This record gives sequence, C-alpha cells and structure tokens, in this order.
Amino acid sequence: MSAGFSGWSAPSLASLFVMLAVTLLFYVIGSAIASFLRQKPPMQRRPPGMTALPAWVRVLMPVVALLAAPIGPRLPVALRQQLQRALRKAGLDEELTPQELLALAVVCGAVALALATLLSLPWAAVAMATFAGMLVPAPWLRSVIRTREWEVTRDLPVYVDMLILALEAGGALSVALRVATDRCPDSVLRRAFERVQVDLRAGRARAEALRALGDRLDVAAITPFVAALVQADGSGASLGAVLRAQADQRLAERFTRAEKLALEAPVKMLGPLVLCIFPCTFLVLGFPVVVRFFDA
Repeated sequence: MSAGFSGWSAPSLASLFVMLAVTLLFYVIGSAIASFLRQKPPMQRRPPGMTALPAWVRVLMPVVALLAAPIGPRLPVALRQQLQRALRKAGLDEELTPQELLALAVVCGAVALALATLLSLPWAAVAMATFAGMLVPAPWLRSVIRTREWEVTRDLPVYVDMLILALEAGGALSVALRVATDRCPDSVLRRAFERVQVDLRAGRARAEALRALGDRLDVAAITPFVAALVQADGSGASLGAVLRAQADQRLAERFTRAEKLALEAPVKMLGPLVLCIFPCTFLVLGFPVVVRFFDA
C-alpha cells in the first residue's frame, strides 16, 4: 500500500480522497432524492389525466423529450427490449419510452455537472459527479419496481379471496373479476385487473388477457396464479377450488416472507450496533476510568 502511493505527495492524496468523497456524496444525494421523491402508490383513485411520474422527473421532461428524439433511432434492439421490460415492471411503460429513460440519465448527469462546476470542484471530481448523476435514474427505477412488487404480493391473497366469494356466490369469472375490482381499494393489482376487463370488453380472449396481465406485472407471486386461472378456464375445472388452493399458497408464502424478514432483522442491526451504539457505550463507561487513571 505504501509502495503504491510512494510517488504521491500528501496534497495529491488529500485531493484524491476529497474527489472520491464528493463523488460518493453526489451519488448518495441523488439516490436519496430519487428514492424519496418517487411517486408513492396513491390511496385514492388516480384521475385519468394524472401522470405516474414523480415531480422531479416531470420537471426534466421537456429537456428529456428533446434529447430522446435523436437517441431513439440509434438505440440497439436488445437494450431497447431490456429497458422496455424494466419500465413495464415499474408500470411506467405508458409514461416513459426507453430512449426517454436514457435521455433522463443524460439530463441528470448534466445537472450534476452544473452543480459540480458551480462548486468549483477539480475536473476529476466533476467527471465523477457527472457519472454519478447519470446513475440516479437506476436506483429510482429499482425502488419503483420493488414497491410495485411488494404491493402486488401484499394485496394478492385478499384479491383472490374476493374472487372466491364472488365465484361461490354463483357468478362467472368475468363477473367475479368485475365485483372484486369494484370492491377493492385502488392499488396496482386493481388497476391491472381493470386493464384485463378493458381487454375483455375489446374482444380479446380471456386466456390472452390473463397472460398479458402476467407479462405486465412480471411478479413471482402472480405467475402461478395466472397459469392456474388459464388452465382451469381452458379445462373446465372448478375455478373456486383452484383459487382457494392459490389463496392458501399465497398466504403461506406471505407468512414465510414475514418470518424471513424477522430473522434478517438481528443481522441488519449488527452494523448500527457495532458502528454507533457499542463505541458510544464503551466511551461512556471508559471515560471515568481514564479520568481516574490520569488523576492517579
């Protein structure tokens, strides 16, 4: 370690560490802004004209739209499909295109570049801050996907129970879907099943509409549920029995996930305990001993 830095002077090493710290600070601030300013799932029904994009993205959208036009024709097909799938999992495929997502990263990098230039940072720190700013949309998109998956997994057992009640009351599957959708509060799952009903009213086959539901949500808990519905609907089996088995399985998975999170809590607490609480405790306990030692 010392041999590798033998040719470096103390001011050079200090400047290097300052640049690394500034880059890390920009990335942490950008990730925090993307996390806290993202659009939360609304408790009330969203008006039809209201966008799902957070405020900070809507502010940058005019510039993003200008940059997305030249990026679109030059975007590789594989990258376009990958970004489109990520946007679909986040429920933003109707709000953003893949080229707009890339343009958003470029705009975030430009904003970080302007801030770093205003702070009169060294050129290396400016370059690192720009790169960190371009990475800001990635944690924002991941946080939206995680929130969406968690909400779907949480609401699915309740939704399946309502489908079972509607089916056992004598309704068909289409009627049960409409009843369950009308009775459930606004959520990602409700909006997804409303899309299924729109597809059915447009003349799409029920199996195709359900498969499209699984492709749009792309959640591990929804895939076996959609497959069981399609298989039961095609074979003429009892939908009530199939859905009851799915509800029991989803509830078991929910309790298993809760137990897993409870077991992970002590492990996650080790970091704050070792870094924050233990040193303060030892400092409080050791301070009188050190004072008496020096007095003696």
